[in-house]
Amino acid sequence: MGQRCFDTVIFDMDGTLTDSVPLITEAVAEVISHYRLPAQSPRQLKRFVGPPLRIGFKQYLDLPEERLDEAVEVYRCYYRPRMTEVPLFSGIENLLCHLHRDGVKTAVASSKLEELVRDIAEATGMSPYLDWVAGTQEKAGTSAENPSDVANPQIRRGKEGVIRYALDQLAALAPPGRVVMVGDRADDYRAARNIGIDVIGVSWGAGSREEFPGAPWVTSVSELQNMLLSTSK
Repeated sequence: MGQRCFDTVIFDMDGTLTDSVPLITEAVAEVISHYRLPAQSPRQLKRFVGPPLRIGFKQYLDLPEERLDEAVEVYRCYYRPRMTEVPLFSGIENLLCHLHRDGVKTAVASSKLEELVRDIAEATGMSPYLDWVAGTQEKAGTSAENPSDVANPQIRRGKEGVIRYALDQLAALAPPGRVVMVGDRADDYRAARNIGIDVIGVSWGAGSREEFPGAPWVTSVSELQNMLLSTSK
């Protein structure tokens, strides 16, 4: 029997494990309505899935800096009461179960606040199959627009720092071996490349094939499962 190709899998959450894109875009539409901004198309709204909220609101809604904290609160007031109702994509629970059973270490690394990530992991039934759950923090004096804060595993203001933090926690349990990141957006791809780990893109989220240049791209959960559980000869 050959050696397993991957020993550790780090998953993005929104659009990768959870079918949360509809709720996220509804919450963004609530922000747009609150500020009486021009409506955006479903395709435009998907741009908000992945990056930190403040960056998305600044970049795609052109909100001034002094409005960003309020906009995040408007978003969360709509999102939080509904977030635990978001389902897993079909086949995801079975995938996580197989990875857990086969001894593959798994973690979730999300750009969401860590407390929300943990609540969603618990509500969807993922928690028993995961070795770690990680999300961002909002500490005074730090910024999701500062690259060093984004990449720092102790500060965790963006995806790269969250992945690094999850890997540090997993390494305390056992050597991580060969690691792969699974996600649906360009921020997943960039973070994995910056860290130097493998990355796989999935088609069922909010992103596109073009966001994962040179990386494997899967179009079904069964294809992803085969790739993650494959062995080298």
